[in-house]
Amino acid sequence: MTKVKTAASQASAASDNKSEAASDKWAPPGRPTEWQVALLILRLVQARETEFRKKGLERNVSRARISQNTIRRMCGRSQISNAFLSEVQEYLLAAGWALFCIGPTYYAIIKLESVQGWGRISSKRIADDLNEVKRGDFKWEQHKELLMLPIQHDGDEQNESDRESDG
Repeated sequence: MTKVKTAASQASAASDNKSEAASDKWAPPGRPTEWQVALLILRLVQARETEFRKKGLERNVSRARISQNTIRRMCGRSQISNAFLSEVQEYLLAAGWALFCIGPTYYAIIKLESVQGWGRISSKRIADDLNEVKRGDFKWEQHKELLMLPIQHDGDEQNESDRESDG
């Protein structure tokens, strides 16, 4: 009777181990889940910090730009749905990082603690403008230049900090 119980409990334990292992596997292979992609993104940040240390620099990465191709490569997908990306963002937020799109070909990641010291801006600063908007009196044309990129001259070069962060 003891052998039967032992065999049954071994089978049950093996079944539990298989279900736990199955939840950790990529299905299908090569296509990580959302939490696995978040983990890969953080591994990428960790690898960048390791590169700094090998160069003798004691720098922690608090922000970085990641190309869309890199994100797709880490996801194992040619297209990334908004729902998938939202879940990746949730896992990263729980780990203290924010991931967001910054254009058609790039994402940015920033450590939440680095944002904590930033100055806060409130809509109270433009309360008069907002009242004009409500009344339909706001002069939109006077401010449309705010939506325009500054014109760059041909002699402008990428600054040093941009070049270093591209590595």
